[in-house]
Amino acid sequence: MKKWIFLILLFPLTCIAQTYQYIGVEDGLSNRRVYYIQKDRTGYMWFLTHEGIDRYNGKDFKRYKLMDGDVEVNSLLNLNWLYIDKEDVLWEIGKKGKIFRYDQIHDCFTLVYKLPIENFRDLPAPVSFAWLDQSKHIWLCNEETIFIYNTDTGEVTHIKNDISEEINDIEQIDDTHYFIGTEMGIHYAKLENNTLELIHCDKLENVKAQILDLHFDTKIRKLFIGTFQRGVLIYDMSTKSVTQPPHSLKDISITRIKPLNAKELLIASDGGGVHKMKC
Repeated sequence: MKKWIFLILLFPLTCIAQTYQYIGVEDGLSNRRVYYIQKDRTGYMWFLTHEGIDRYNGKDFKRYKLMDGDVEVNSLLNLNWLYIDKEDVLWEIGKKGKIFRYDQIHDCFTLVYKLPIENFRDLPAPVSFAWLDQSKHIWLCNEETIFIYNTDTGEVTHIKNDISEEINDIEQIDDTHYFIGTEMGIHYAKLENNTLELIHCDKLENVKAQILDLHFDTKIRKLFIGTFQRGVLIYDMSTKSVTQPPHSLKDISITRIKPLNAKELLIASDGGGVHKMKC
């Protein structure tokens, strides 16, 4: 599922009007369809587009091709997720299970892993969701299996997906515990010894909604849940309760939840703009 983000930033009115500059293909952007944006420690902005990956220095663009041997990878089944790990390494992942790593020395993207295609001949897109965790492991998920790629060793672990639902987002709580949002609801799970164990939590299990985005605040131990046409829900790990705050966009689909600062969140919606909410 693609998440389109429309950002509308509202500032207090002053005597100087705000100026917005459009940056498009005429400026060097490879395609108008932009799926992901990341910023590295150097200050470069990276755009995952319909054509590949663009690096932007504030003035000029540089386009990077993703190559599988002699074949350029540039389809919707290969250009889906863009992540930066804690060591500032950039990773691109596609629904066909191909993982590319940015090589800073040679200034190119290298194919480091791909799912064995012979195992998925009946599935044009064997990966429904990909995610990079805090330990630099990349999760390649579908309804039956979760493949976990260790970016340090290159080893791949196969884990049975006992949830048996399409995963849309994952939030990590600590080294072994996770919140997993799916097309049907939300689950609390523990990953240990290559086994994903579902932990009973009746309050979360009673949330019957399509989950689009998750954000976990480690300081206040609250999970903010963005849903399809049900607005924002909040799960408090201390009280083990699920609440829906007033004016929570109950009939709106929430596409992204991102922290603005230590006390406020930005809530991006599908058709309702961006809203600011206190944690």
